[in-house]
Amino acid sequence: MAIFPPFLKEGDLILVLSPSGVVDKKKVENGIEILKEKGFKIEISKNTFNAYFKFGSSHENRLSDLQNALDQPEAKAIYCARGGFGITHILDDLDWTKFKENPKWIIGFSDITALLNVTYKKGFASLHASVLQGLSKLDSQYQTSIFDCLKGKVDKMEAKSKFNKNGEGTGSLIGGNLSLLVNQIGTRSELDYRGQILFIEEVAEPLYHIDRMFLQLKRANKLKDLAGLVVGQFTNLIEDKTIYGQSLEEIILAHCKEYDFPIGFNFPFGHGEDNHPIVHGAKVNMKVRDKESEISYGVSPQ
Repeated sequence: MAIFPPFLKEGDLILVLSPSGVVDKKKVENGIEILKEKGFKIEISKNTFNAYFKFGSSHENRLSDLQNALDQPEAKAIYCARGGFGITHILDDLDWTKFKENPKWIIGFSDITALLNVTYKKGFASLHASVLQGLSKLDSQYQTSIFDCLKGKVDKMEAKSKFNKNGEGTGSLIGGNLSLLVNQIGTRSELDYRGQILFIEEVAEPLYHIDRMFLQLKRANKLKDLAGLVVGQFTNLIEDKTIYGQSLEEIILAHCKEYDFPIGFNFPFGHGEDNHPIVHGAKVNMKVRDKESEISYGVSPQ
């Protein structure tokens, strides 16, 4: 189980930055107002509202902002303003020495998956949750869940699906965006999935891409020793079963049919309207019974 950074309380400092793509300034400002209403102090990194083509400033500037945030001794959290392509460019140049002396919660999802995974490899938990520019549009229950998690109150997550594969498993809850997980295979930020509960989500991919990515996971021996698989929202799929011959669920089940770990579908996290926060790296218990699945935190982070 990963080490939990200190939980937040009113008056704590949250750093805002964009280590990946260019942001929508108004949406980020709306998110900042919510953080302030919750009683947090906010510091906006120098290049947060810059733009360099698709990126939130140049690689060098984004690296500088993120390194400064990791090093900041007083902050309790780093809130990524958005995902989008770019974070992977700067991962290998980060120095985690001062972060380990003063760990803080890193918050984000989508391409920020790569940063959360590296944080886990350094031994620390993080929060897979809505990026800041999506916070104001997030349903109030999920907004509340984010702040509850940051304060140490973590609720179980439940889902229903007729495609579930029954079973029970315990392990560290790791994962994120499927494309980012596959892209890290063979790199220094590749995760060891053995004995862990893997969670995945995806957006705007054709079914054949998902099929290909699962085949890559299988051929890389990433599936065979899982303790469980948690499938979140796969939104805006470009193909459907009538075009490809298999549904999303059928693709996943086909690649996992030889394994005995439980699989739970339709969990409320991802790029859709439902995005429940997940404590990345936490010890969890997974139970799948017929059409119902449950993820509970086997070791309380409080």
